[in-house]
Amino acid sequence: MIVRNIKLVFVANATILFCGLVTSLLSAWALGPAGRGDLLVVTLWPPVCALLVTFGLDQAHRYWVAKDPLCISILFSNAILFAAIAGPVTLLLSELIIPHLVGERSPETMRLVRIYLVNIPAALVQFLMIGLLEGARRFGWAGAARLMFFVVQAVVYFLLWIYGRFTVETAALTLIIAQFAAMTLSLFAVLRELKPRWEPSWRKWKEALGYGVRDYPGVVADFTTLRLDQLLLGGMASSAAIGLYFIAVRLSEITAIMAGSVADALMPEVAASQADRAERLLGRSLRLTLYTHLLVLVPLWILAPLILRYVYGESFLAATATLRILLLASVVLSAGGVMISGLRGFGHPGISTIARLASAVVTVISLLLLLPRLGIVGAAVASLLSAYAAP
Repeated sequence: MIVRNIKLVFVANATILFCGLVTSLLSAWALGPAGRGDLLVVTLWPPVCALLVTFGLDQAHRYWVAKDPLCISILFSNAILFAAIAGPVTLLLSELIIPHLVGERSPETMRLVRIYLVNIPAALVQFLMIGLLEGARRFGWAGAARLMFFVVQAVVYFLLWIYGRFTVETAALTLIIAQFAAMTLSLFAVLRELKPRWEPSWRKWKEALGYGVRDYPGVVADFTTLRLDQLLLGGMASSAAIGLYFIAVRLSEITAIMAGSVADALMPEVAASQADRAERLLGRSLRLTLYTHLLVLVPLWILAPLILRYVYGESFLAATATLRILLLASVVLSAGGVMISGLRGFGHPGISTIARLASAVVTVISLLLLLPRLGIVGAAVASLLSAYAAP
């Protein structure tokens, strides 16, 4: 079963990666480093806010649905009620706070920052629904719900580029449409596949939240490790530097595709398995992750300057050193992600939190020291140091 699920997740992740590379190319060609940086500033915060306000409930859904499939209706009902309250509240708070975190930007960029915050409630619903689908091991539908966002983005970006209408504004509006399409598909998938009834339960919500809260510090630590560099760049760096860093991050994600697929499929399988089988699954998954990374890492490292020059353009060549450092960091981070997924499946999210918090502390300290001195290279070095701190 886990091999089939890994294949399903891998196909979805590979397609998402392909769409992401296409959209990064189109946005780089149409906007250049500075425009690409402005677009990242506009779109960076809403998914982060949605993830942080889940309080680990998406991971709790994965665990409890795999452990006890009879609780699906209760978890679904609680998720809808939670999103109906937390989504609008988070949107209002973000409207007050986020414009002060993006640095000095043009009036048009600031207007788009505020408009794009509407994605927060939609992203929150999508995260919670995907947790239910993956807990029930409906990885095909979960992958489709994730993929919808990127497919809509890629198709509309291509049309905008063909007709010469590709701007920061049209790109941001495209991503709003894509987010609501992904949310709608995730809701449809849950209703179709899991057929939940309306059975809200305060007791079960507290139980799910208990699991989520134990995992939540690790979620925040993961966010700090993986995204704090971009958030700080968004407030401190020029739009051109942000654009260069984003392209380096996007290319470095190629090496993490198998690890992400394994980690997504592993957690519910471990939760539903006996201890001996679960341990064997974790060991095989970790070996598979490391082997595939080595196969992909070497050619990308060698070809990095050629890819940046001839695919993205001469103006993106300055991201070569950053890309190579991020490639190394992704290997260690991906192996750690598989281990964390296994610990969640064993019902011990708190244990993995210790390693992730250590990584987050290293991230914060190294970013504050290196980013002002070395710019985007310093941000990449901070990512590498934090990756080695986690194990």
